[in-house]
Order: sequence, then structure tokens, then C-alpha cells
Amino acid sequence: MFNPSSIEPDVALRDFLKGNIHVGSGTNPPALAVYSDWERPTNTLPDDFLVIYINGNIAGVGLETPYASGYIMVSLYSKMNDDGSVKKNRIKKILEQFDTLIESLVTGDYHYEYDANRYITPTAPNQSTGYSITTLNLRWTTTSSFNTPKTS
Repeated sequence: MFNPSSIEPDVALRDFLKGNIHVGSGTNPPALAVYSDWERPTNTLPDDFLVIYINGNIAGVGLETPYASGYIMVSLYSKMNDDGSVKKNRIKKILEQFDTLIESLVTGDYHYEYDANRYITPTAPNQSTGYSITTLNLRWTTTSSFNTPKTS
């Protein structure tokens, strides 16, 4: 039997993405901040960051089979310009890096791919927060290594 409480595709994706997407220019641009579901602070937020949310039900075929699947939303928050306009070029550069990393991604226990029925929710400005939000939709499944004992 496997432990349903150990299903954390948002945490696994967060750990993979941390340090792999960079924003800004120069020889050593800073890494994009990445948070999993409910970890995002409410103050001192960076100008750009990703939040990974569980999106919908997690399903399996029974507790005797170590398999689960579901959906994840990855939302890119990007501080808007002082005039309230969206930083489209900056967002595009970040999303291009994400696209390269996510294509048939396997992170040990999980496989990720774009949700074929709804890839992306277009960028939308939120004047009250000062951030624009772009959301990508992914489908995830566990891999054969999920919930198996790890050897050192």
C-alpha cells in the first residue's frame, strides 16, 4: 500500500524549477523565486515569481497500486510597469525558459506535460496588486519510482 499523503507533485516541481529559471540581464541574472501551494508570502514579494498550485482532484486506481494523476497550475506573477502596463517581453522570456524545462519532464517520482485541452491562461493585469498573472496548466502522473523505498 502506498501513502496518499506523500503525493506532492507541486513540491517536486518547485524543487526542480528553483534555480533553473533566471530573470534580468547580465552575466549572472538572479533565479526566479518559486513557491509551491500555500508557501507564497504575503509581503516582500520579488518582482517576478512562480506559484505552483494543485488544480483539481488527485485520482488513482486504488491504494494497492502506487499510481496517481492530476493537474497543476503554474502561475507567473510579474510586477507591472509604473503606468500599469504589462511587461510582455519579460514575461515571454520567462515563459520560454519554462517551456524548455517542462517538455515531457520527469522529476524522479513525477512526469509533467502540458494539459492538451488548456495550455495557458493569457496574461491578465491586476491593478489592485500591481502584478500581472499568466497561468500554465499541466497534467502530472506518478512514475514507477513513486513511493518506493530510496536507497542511499
